[in-house]
Amino acid sequence: MNNFCLKRKVRMQMMKIRVHIDPKGYDEKPSGKEIGGIKSRLQKGTSPSLVTLEELVQKIKTGHSISPGIMDGMSAKNWKGQQLFMVDIDNEEDGPILRIKDARAICRDNGLPLAFCYQTFSYTKEHPKFRLGFVMDKPITDADMRKHIMETLVNLFPQSDKSCVNADRIFHGTNKSAKLLNENGRISWEDIEAVSFPVRPEEHRSGHSSHIEMRSDSELEELVRNFDLFGYLKKRNGGFRRTSKGVVFHNCEICEHHDNLMYVEETNTFCCRSEDKGGSIIDYLKYTEGLTTAQAIDKLKNELCEPMWKAPIPFEEVKLPSFPVDALPAPLCDWVKTVAENTETPVDMAAVCALAVLSCALQGKFIVHAKSGYDEPLNLYILIIANSGERKSPIVRMMTRPIYKYEDRENQRIQELMEADQANLSSWKKQIDMLERDGKTDEATKLRARCRELEHNRAKPLRLIADDITAEALTSLLAENKGLMTIISTEGGLFDTLAGRYSNNISIDTLLKAYSGDRIRVDRKGRESEVINDPALTMLLSAQDNVLEGLMGNEVFKSRGLTARILYCRPKSKMGTRHFDTPELPKELKAEYMKLILALLEIPVPANGVPQRIRLSPDAYHHIKEFFDWLEPQLVDNLEHMEGWGAKFIGNTLRIAGLLHCAQYKETASEIAMSPSTAKRAIRIAKYFLQHALCAYSIMGADKALRGAKRILKRLQGQDKRELTRYQIHRLCRGEFPRVEDTIPSIELLIEYGYLKERTYSAPTGGRPRGNGYILNPLFFDK
Repeated sequence: MNNFCLKRKVRMQMMKIRVHIDPKGYDEKPSGKEIGGIKSRLQKGTSPSLVTLEELVQKIKTGHSISPGIMDGMSAKNWKGQQLFMVDIDNEEDGPILRIKDARAICRDNGLPLAFCYQTFSYTKEHPKFRLGFVMDKPITDADMRKHIMETLVNLFPQSDKSCVNADRIFHGTNKSAKLLNENGRISWEDIEAVSFPVRPEEHRSGHSSHIEMRSDSELEELVRNFDLFGYLKKRNGGFRRTSKGVVFHNCEICEHHDNLMYVEETNTFCCRSEDKGGSIIDYLKYTEGLTTAQAIDKLKNELCEPMWKAPIPFEEVKLPSFPVDALPAPLCDWVKTVAENTETPVDMAAVCALAVLSCALQGKFIVHAKSGYDEPLNLYILIIANSGERKSPIVRMMTRPIYKYEDRENQRIQELMEADQANLSSWKKQIDMLERDGKTDEATKLRARCRELEHNRAKPLRLIADDITAEALTSLLAENKGLMTIISTEGGLFDTLAGRYSNNISIDTLLKAYSGDRIRVDRKGRESEVINDPALTMLLSAQDNVLEGLMGNEVFKSRGLTARILYCRPKSKMGTRHFDTPELPKELKAEYMKLILALLEIPVPANGVPQRIRLSPDAYHHIKEFFDWLEPQLVDNLEHMEGWGAKFIGNTLRIAGLLHCAQYKETASEIAMSPSTAKRAIRIAKYFLQHALCAYSIMGADKALRGAKRILKRLQGQDKRELTRYQIHRLCRGEFPRVEDTIPSIELLIEYGYLKERTYSAPTGGRPRGNGYILNPLFFDK
C-alpha cells in the first residue's frame, strides 16, 4: 500500500507542469492599468508554479491570468522554456465560425490530444471566443522548437489569433466555462512534425492574404485594408490597362514578365499569374524586397503609412469610488451632502472630515472591544489629496466649527478659575520669599509643596486642535491636555517638519505611539520629564499630490509604519464644472450637526484614564471576522506591496465602526452592543479607503515601473526628437536608471498606455541589427 501511494505520488509529481500564474483573479475581463499589473506580476514578480492540469484549470476558471512561457523578465527575449502551449480562437476573420466541438475534432484528426479548453470573458454563442491548451511530453527549451510548435498549432486553426506565437503572450482567465479534457494528454515532437497543411494557392486570388497568418492586432488589419495598394503598384510598375477582372500592369516586379501583375479592387489585393503569388501589401513587400513578415509590417506601419494614434491613457486616470455617504448616521449624512452641495465639492472631503471630527470628540473616551485581548481606540489619521483651488479650507472650517466653539466656550467657563489659580500661585510665591527671609524654612517648605501641587493641577486653557507643529511641541501639548490632541491642517507642511525641515532629524515617535496609545516618555535637559500614559492623537491633513509623493518616497516614514497608519482620500475634482449660485446651508441642519458634535465633546474623559468599552454583538463580530478572512490572504497577494497598511486595516475598520456607534448612542455607547448594521456600514467605508490607499501606494510612488515611466515621460516632453532608441532614452534620463536594461519595464508601460509605439528596424544585409526604436505619440507630444 505504501509503495502504491509512493508511486502514485511520484506519478502525480511527474504529471505537473510549470507555468506562471497571476496570484490575483478577476471577475471580469481586465483592462487598462489592470493588464499592466498582471504582466508585471506574472513575468517580473512571480515565480513559476508547479501545478497539475486540474489545479491550472481551476485557477483559469476563477479569473487568474497565466503565462505559458517560463520567463526571466518582461519581454520575449527573456523566454527560458515552456511545456504548456495555448491557442486563442477569436474567430475574427471573415469565413466559417470555428466552435469548440469542431476544434476538438481537428485535434483528433491530427493526433494531437487536447488537454483543456475554456471560454474567454468575451465568449458569446454568436461570437465564440475560446482557448485551447496543449501539453508537450517534456519541457521545450529551444526557442526555434517553441516557435515551430506554436506556428504549427495556430496554423491548424485559421480562426486563431496569430499573436499566440509570441513567447511572452499572456492569456487571461475566465468567468465562464473551463473544462479539463485529458489530464494525461501529452504531445511529442514527432506529433508536431506529422501535422501537414494543404497548399491552397487559390486563396491569393480570392483575396485571402498570407499575412493574416501573422496578424498581431486589429490596427494592422485596418492599415492593410485601407492601404492604397493600386497607387503603390502603379508607382512601382508603371502603365496598366483595365479588364473585366481587374487592373493588369504592363510590368511585374515579381516575375519580370509583361502583363502578369493584376490588381483586384474588390479585395485590395494583387496577383502575379506567372508565379502564382498574391495577397496584400505585406505579401508584395515580402516577394519584391525579400523582407520577413515582421520587416514588411514594420515598413508598412512606419514608412508607407502614418502610424494610427489614439490619445494615450493618463497615468492618473484612476476610477476611484465615491464615499458611501449613506453609511454615515443622521444627521451626519444629510449635513455632509449639504456641505458638498453648498461648496460644489466632492462629497468625499466633507465625509472624511466628519469622521475626523468624530475622532477628535471621542478619542480617549471609548475603545472598541473586538475580542479578548484586542481593543482599538477611536482616533484616526486621515489625509485628503486634492490640488490647490479644490476648496479644502472652506470644507475643513465648516466641519470643524463645533470643535472650536466648544474649545472657546470651555475656556470662557474656566477663565475665572484660571485667574484664581494664577493669583494664588503669585501670592504663595511672595509668601515663600518672606518666610525664607524670616528663617521660617519649615513653613516655606510646606507652602512650596502646595505650590507644586497647584502648578500640576491648576486649571489650564483647553486646547483640542493644533496646526503647524513640531514633534517636540506636539508632545508637550499632549502632556498638557490629558494625552489628547488633534492636528488639523489644510497644508502638508507637517510631513516636512517631521522629516527634519528644522532639525535635520526625522522625529515621528510621538505620531507612531499616539496612534496606538503607547506610553510616551520624554526626558530633556533642563526640563521636567513628560510622561503620557494613554495618548490619543487624531490627524486630518489635506494636501496636494507632491506632498503625497514626498510622504510615499520617504523610506523612514514607510519602514517605521507612518504611511501605514494613514487613511487616504483622493476625491475626484469638480473643478471646471462648478457654478457660482449654490444651495444655502439649512439652519436647522446646521444646528443639528452642531448639537451632535457638542454632545460628543461634552462626554467626559474617564477620570481613571480607562476608556469605556464598546462591545460587538454576535452578528457584528461575525461581519468583522468575515471581513478579516476576506482581507488576510490579500496581504501576501495583491496587497503585498502595502502589507503594513493592510495589517492595520481591520483596526481602522473597528475604529470607524466605533465612531459610527458613538454618533448614534452618544454617552450610552458603552451600554449598548454594536449592531451588525453598524459593522456593515463601517466595512463599506473601510473598502472605500482601501481603494484610495491602493491608488496612493500604486499610482503615487510605490510602483517602480510607473515611477520610471513618469520620469521618462517628463524627459521626453523636454526634447524635440519624435523617434528614439532605448539607448537614447537612457541617455536622456541619465542618473535615474543605472543601466539601459532598467528602462525596459517603464518603456513597456509607456507603450501600453499609448505614449510610445515600438519600431523594429530591418537588419541590413550582412550588417549588425539595429536596436528597436520608439516613436512618440504626436497627439500627446506635439500639443
